[in-house]
Amino acid sequence: MQAIKGLIKRIVPELDGMFDFEIIEKQNGKEVFELDSKNGRPVLRGDSQLSIAAALGYYVKKYLKFNISWCGNRTQRIDKAPLPEFYHREIEQTYRTYMNYCTHSYSCAWWDWRRWEREIDMMALNGINMPLAVTGVEAVWYKTLLELGFSDLESRSFLAGPGFLAWQWMTNLEGHGGPLPKSWIDCHEELGKKILNRELEFGMKPIQQGFSGFVPMLAKEKFPEANILVKKTWNNIGTTAEVDPTDPLFDKIGSVFFEKLRETFGLHGFYAADPFHEGFPPKEGKEYLNEVAHKISGLFQRFDPDHIWVMQSWSLRKDILTAIDKDKVLVLDLLGNMPDDTNGFYGYNFVSANLHNFGARMALHGDLPLQASNKFMTVKEKYPNVCGTGIMMEGIGQNPVFYDLCLEMLCYDKKVDLKAWLKDYTERRYGVKDKNAEKAFEILLDKVYCEKTDFVERGSLICSRPSVALQGTGPMDDFFVHYPESTLAEVLELLLKVDSDSDGYKYDVADVTRQMMSNYALSLYTRVAESFKAKNKETFKALSAELLELIEDFDKLLSFRPEWTIQKWIADARSHGKTQEESDLYEYNARMQVTLWGNEQASLLFDYAWKEWSGLVGGYYAVRWQKFLKMLEEKLEKGEEYSEDNLEIIERRFSWRANAFYSDLADWESKWVHSTEPIPLKNADFGFIREILGKYKAKVLSHSKEVGEAPEQFLKGQFE
Repeated sequence: MQAIKGLIKRIVPELDGMFDFEIIEKQNGKEVFELDSKNGRPVLRGDSQLSIAAALGYYVKKYLKFNISWCGNRTQRIDKAPLPEFYHREIEQTYRTYMNYCTHSYSCAWWDWRRWEREIDMMALNGINMPLAVTGVEAVWYKTLLELGFSDLESRSFLAGPGFLAWQWMTNLEGHGGPLPKSWIDCHEELGKKILNRELEFGMKPIQQGFSGFVPMLAKEKFPEANILVKKTWNNIGTTAEVDPTDPLFDKIGSVFFEKLRETFGLHGFYAADPFHEGFPPKEGKEYLNEVAHKISGLFQRFDPDHIWVMQSWSLRKDILTAIDKDKVLVLDLLGNMPDDTNGFYGYNFVSANLHNFGARMALHGDLPLQASNKFMTVKEKYPNVCGTGIMMEGIGQNPVFYDLCLEMLCYDKKVDLKAWLKDYTERRYGVKDKNAEKAFEILLDKVYCEKTDFVERGSLICSRPSVALQGTGPMDDFFVHYPESTLAEVLELLLKVDSDSDGYKYDVADVTRQMMSNYALSLYTRVAESFKAKNKETFKALSAELLELIEDFDKLLSFRPEWTIQKWIADARSHGKTQEESDLYEYNARMQVTLWGNEQASLLFDYAWKEWSGLVGGYYAVRWQKFLKMLEEKLEKGEEYSEDNLEIIERRFSWRANAFYSDLADWESKWVHSTEPIPLKNADFGFIREILGKYKAKVLSHSKEVGEAPEQFLKGQFE
């Protein structure tokens, strides 16, 4: 029980030694946990250490009333362990998956062991048994390439920088943000071992990186006789190569890769591989794709006869999937929306997951009623081959109430009374029962976290690259706000009446204020743009000044939370450097990911990972707005026209260098990304939130509008 004892010492150290643990048999072939009392002591039972950890998680929520969250914890000192009533739960979901590749770069890029240990504890407390475990894969690739005859520099030049490794493992890019320093490779090999060992200690089933043919572009020179496909560039970020799985070189490279994976981390049964991910095979037709499937699965079989091939539904090909035995494949349906399109994935085992977040963006959204309805059990009624659920967000650290419910539902087989659950949630999070808090969350449930909002992230006007006719901030968002603008002012008034000083409470008040201000900025800019189109110079100047003042206030507001600062993101990145050069490289990765993303001459993904972060707002987004509004003002003063009518549009935004202004702006943005100049940090306290409400509440209410017509993707509840 070492894993459980260690978990208790970290979560509730004062209760160390106060619990009894018992291993019990699975029931009906399912994992099970129980709470009980015996001889005046709480008893935690389960069929494994992980099940007992889930029992502890339930106990911590229900009896200690703790709220353990990414976004503000609430714990307290407990001198005596409360005795629980008997509780028994069988877990219907065989697999409870966690994280997709993007999470490892958008959220985890700079984590050290201490931060990872906390995350694994959180997984265990919520019964997660299938995390994606790809930390340190760079070491496996480095060793593989050295053995294949690549030099040290050639191998490290293939590897992307830390901010972009996730997309390398998905075979989308190579070398972007690199070359990767050897010190990083060595440190993250050790970190990856710690992560895997702890996950295995709990009895988790980590998903490791497999091999589907991805190779360096340089392999075409090293192996000129091989059939190596050069893939079409992915989002203008270079090109990548794949060796045809039917070519003999596939077995050679794949075998070395698996040998190095086994030597470095061991082989643990589940391997992720998505051939031709976000690309196209060199040949079409069932016969060829069947052969591809057999070659990849054959490689896995040679190294691990008990393997299961894990595929993302994102780029699933029927003729690859159905060529493999059903007991050798697990499909991860990231969006949880594809069973009907594939007749339940043709009868193969699948996990129905939640994606919810793109790019670790911060907008308040999420379909709480859908989660409370127990989507897994609903899917199971139609497709009995569904065998798990999960949360596969691109980034964590946002919408804490949504994820608290998602985590609870991973091991639950019934519907949840959402209003009752929210009352319990606010008590755990704030440490008090308070009618104002309950009313605030009733409004949030009714207006914000309502139906069909899982995949709908509204953009941020402040974080948007300026234009007169804005439609969205980054790919896969738009500016539709699905609730009246007065809603959050009303919620904020209620929350400020709550007598709590918990970190979760402070986070929520700041978060609602952030979203209220973000929404109001969009409303204000609508009037700025209208005044420009009407050529009303005085009104335009006055409203532009008001917008820039709002952005300045917003930047200060965000500094209230350390995790909402670009300074922390950069400091965490630089901390990994062993030399000045390495720290500068990591800062470049940190800045690039949240701004340009890739290709300084023709970026397609710019602002995909926008963040409402202090320092980033004041030092980057605000400057863009200053430049744009000054340009428009000069046009008005000179009586010149400014038209965006014929500019190229990509993903509802004007292209990176669509005209002379945007080209100059791109040059400035690129210079900012390469800078290592310290960014001043503002310092807001809790009282500043009350100042913000006093300053902006009347403005928000006076310009509040009712909800207009929703865009098609909102009505569908997803983006295509």
